[in-house]
Amino acid sequence: MALPTAAPQAPAGSPDASTAPPPGGTGESWEGAQVRGHVRPVSGHTRAELVRALARFRQVDTALGLRLLVVDLLMIAGGFALVMLADAPWLRVLGSLLVGFKLGAVYTLAHDAVHGHLVRGAALNRWIATFCYGLTFHNHRIRQYDHLLLGHHPHLNGPQHDAWRPLSPQDYAAASPARRAWERFLRSPVVVSFFAYGVAERWWRAEFFPPAAMPPQHRREARWLQAAVVAWIGALVALGVASAQWRGSPVWFELLLVFGLPVFVFQTLQGMVLYVQHTHPDVPWFGPGDALIERFGPESLTVHVQAPRFLGAGTHDILEHPVHHVVPAIPCYRLHEAQTELTRLLGGHALRTHLFAFRRLAQVMRTCKLYDYENHRWTDFAGRPTAATQAAALLGERATIPAPGLQAA
Repeated sequence: MALPTAAPQAPAGSPDASTAPPPGGTGESWEGAQVRGHVRPVSGHTRAELVRALARFRQVDTALGLRLLVVDLLMIAGGFALVMLADAPWLRVLGSLLVGFKLGAVYTLAHDAVHGHLVRGAALNRWIATFCYGLTFHNHRIRQYDHLLLGHHPHLNGPQHDAWRPLSPQDYAAASPARRAWERFLRSPVVVSFFAYGVAERWWRAEFFPPAAMPPQHRREARWLQAAVVAWIGALVALGVASAQWRGSPVWFELLLVFGLPVFVFQTLQGMVLYVQHTHPDVPWFGPGDALIERFGPESLTVHVQAPRFLGAGTHDILEHPVHHVVPAIPCYRLHEAQTELTRLLGGHALRTHLFAFRRLAQVMRTCKLYDYENHRWTDFAGRPTAATQAAALLGERATIPAPGLQAA
């Protein structure tokens, strides 16, 4: 099927009709069909063309969104019931693992709601986002500010602080020995490194404390939500202590089942999913003022991670990520079909991997340690080049593309 013909492009930075948020949306000005500059993206398709081709997947089904939420909450309740009431240790561990896995699914629903497209109506989406982010130990107001406003969607892989943004060889060399050791650990092929990244680099550093730059009225709301998260963590700790007293078992073991293991599973999955979505030898990153960012739409900056269908459904297709960045208005329950269509449209330009391609993942982790932003290539920790990204072949075009005017965060 041929793509629709692109409409005349609006001047850079000025939204056209296709960029206006739909009724009931969150009002993100970047969401829609904005075309970057006057150059054609390396994928061969403009953002406007792709958005129009995928428009039919934007239909919001409130009943379906609520049903997914209720099922996830019931499964979390069932997991906690096994932890608290079962006698067999293996059943209790199974319940704890289930809670951790479904916390990730609820986080996906919160993510949809913060975009304003899980259900119809801004108020209902906001309520769901607040509740679900709180349940997963996150702060709705901070997530909204960090995810929608600071840069993850507006300036994907740009110079702002973002998930798994790599250090340059120069920044790594200038860092303290402790910081270098931490970076080496985070990018080592061990499961616990994903957990450490999820907790320390994302949750604690970016998603727990309200940023000083946040508008005062939003910061006050974020403080209240932060207190609610702390209270929820305290309630789980108290539940673990009470369970230890009731069962006569060690406190550490009960805290592990009630709180530690679910958080470990949830944050490990978070760290790993973010890594495989945004790290790939072909995926470029950009420093301040790098004009080459104009050549790359989100379909070329994110990776489609394929997984068995049952696992995709259980996580609400969070791994179908490129299409989410192309059209954030597509709800999670339509992402699988939409990503299938986007992959067909992109053909050989689609970036794909498989969740269980462990040898490929190990190769990516060996290759993608540091990033040379000047020459657009990945290097190892000694600064030796390991892979050239798609942007490396376009270095000669920098002088002919207007700079995007981004500033480092």
